[in-house]
Amino acid sequence: MPALNMTSLWEKIRQEDTSAMVSLYEQTYADLLSYGVQLSNSNEVAKDAINDVFVDIWDNRSKLKPVEHVRAYLFACIRRKIFQSIASHRKISNLPEDMQLFNDQGDLSYEDILVAMQRSDEIRYKVQKALEKLTGRQRELIQMKYFKGMDYQQIESETGISMKTVYNTIYNAMKILADELRDILFVLIFLFLS
Repeated sequence: MPALNMTSLWEKIRQEDTSAMVSLYEQTYADLLSYGVQLSNSNEVAKDAINDVFVDIWDNRSKLKPVEHVRAYLFACIRRKIFQSIASHRKISNLPEDMQLFNDQGDLSYEDILVAMQRSDEIRYKVQKALEKLTGRQRELIQMKYFKGMDYQQIESETGISMKTVYNTIYNAMKILADELRDILFVLIFLFLS
């Protein structure tokens, strides 16, 4: 498939042309699948990654930037999706035993993890005690950043606090939490960064 043709298909996808999307999918699927299986050693993981990438492309078609080397771009996207999937699987398999019970019933969602954490009295107690060591402002900014998913610029805009102060406040709060929660830090990192 000549690069110009794929570039043309990409431009048509950016203009919401569904037939261009189908054509790009059909023309690249076999190569992407072969590459994905080499990376993951799993046909299912590779197929899921391909489908996720194409769904993401279609969902974000109005925001897509022009791409000159579409095939290389797709390979990079597949590689990233597969590595995210592998990393996520490793995180779940490293959870403490009481948390892994939920994984036996299917994939863990964030809600499942939160429920599992709430069921552990020891963890809940430790988290509560650690949060009590934070100032009200630190708790507020932690909630905005990690539970509401706001970035530093959004927090600055909503609170009127300079971005540097927001960053420093969150950084200092995370240091306190890390010191207080050293023994359950992995679970917390999994929740915040996944």
